[in-house]
Amino acid sequence: MSIKRSGKPEGTRRFQRRARQEADKQALQARILETARREFARGSLETVSIQKIADALGYSKGTVLKYFPTKILLLLAVKERNLEEMADRLERVRARHSGGETRLRRVMETYIDYWIDNPDHFRSLYSMAGTVEDRRFPDGVYFGETEISRRGYGIFVTSIGEYLSELGVETTPMLAQRLATALLSAAHGVISLPLGTPTMKWPDIRGNGRLVLGNLIDAWSAKIEAARRTETWPKISISNFL
Repeated sequence: MSIKRSGKPEGTRRFQRRARQEADKQALQARILETARREFARGSLETVSIQKIADALGYSKGTVLKYFPTKILLLLAVKERNLEEMADRLERVRARHSGGETRLRRVMETYIDYWIDNPDHFRSLYSMAGTVEDRRFPDGVYFGETEISRRGYGIFVTSIGEYLSELGVETTPMLAQRLATALLSAAHGVISLPLGTPTMKWPDIRGNGRLVLGNLIDAWSAKIEAARRTETWPKISISNFL
């Protein structure tokens, strides 16, 4: 009489246990990150502590430190998450539009809208608190050198390049970077002014953003049109925009 073995082989059960444990670890890490995201949005590097985050989670301080050994690393992870969410939104906007100029305008409008809707995330990501060394990972890489930082900035550089190409400009990486940086500087002024002066009643911040960026792009388009009459066309440089 043969006996049928019931259940799953021990090797399979061990694999499933490890898989569940790994999933649980990832879920807890995500919870820690989201809790820290909320805490840093309301506070700063100086006012938010690992203990405060642990208390909000209902876990020990040691549990949080197991996943994020220092407060700096946790803040950097929060910054990466905020930037990743913004970049994902901009990529979706880019995918919905085909024209270079239209795509550039929608990307910049969405960038401003995102931070207006999430001002605490803007404060966290672009906080001026701390030092340059507070923005460096253990492997020596600074936050501005990370993949997500390059990806975020690259969205604007690519959008500028497409806009210039659509107008017939023989563009260069340096020119696209200069113009992208100018647009970002203008956008940050629109966002930072009301955040830095919360007691002022600023009218229509979104509209102001569209006014500033729209007129800047219009002015560039006019200067590109004028450059068509120069001997160097279709090659132009930053001096054509000054």
